[in-house]
Amino acid sequence: MIHNIITAIAAKANQYIKNKLSIDDDVVIVRSLVDIKGNISQGIENKITVFLLSLEEEKLAKNGNGLKLTNNPPINLNINIMFASYFTETNYVESLRFISLIIDFFQRNPIFNFSNTPGLPLNVPRLHVEIYNLNMPDTMRLWGAIGTKYVPSCAYRIKQIIFDNETVIEDTPPLLGGNN
Repeated sequence: MIHNIITAIAAKANQYIKNKLSIDDDVVIVRSLVDIKGNISQGIENKITVFLLSLEEEKLAKNGNGLKLTNNPPINLNINIMFASYFTETNYVESLRFISLIIDFFQRNPIFNFSNTPGLPLNVPRLHVEIYNLNMPDTMRLWGAIGTKYVPSCAYRIKQIIFDNETVIEDTPPLLGGNN
């Protein structure tokens, strides 16, 4: 479900920028900035990459009524994602332009649901996206952990994804040759 949410929001941001700039090429892609060996990922130059920063449980949404539940209680998660504008040093100003377009996109589109965002799971009734502020020391630690130098970027928090016993994580086709 997390992959569907990030991919759907990235696709909508990509379409927004393509429409704003009247371009045909995809500019927002879901991909890590670096590969497992620490090298810059292939195909991200002059693009905005979207990747998962972290998952956080939303503690305020917990069941606090004191009832004993027979099933595991739902988990309410916030997804923190990064939009990083990876442009060559000669295109630095362009990287700032693209990050500005991402900020503009979320300012205009803070709410996502399956009716306004193709590809979003049907069981996700509503997502709210807000900017995720990082102070300078946290930003530097984050970029050190990512394994690359800082590039123009902005982080967002997607609030609240609910995982419960009813949640469909993946639509999986039946196994071939199995007894169903």
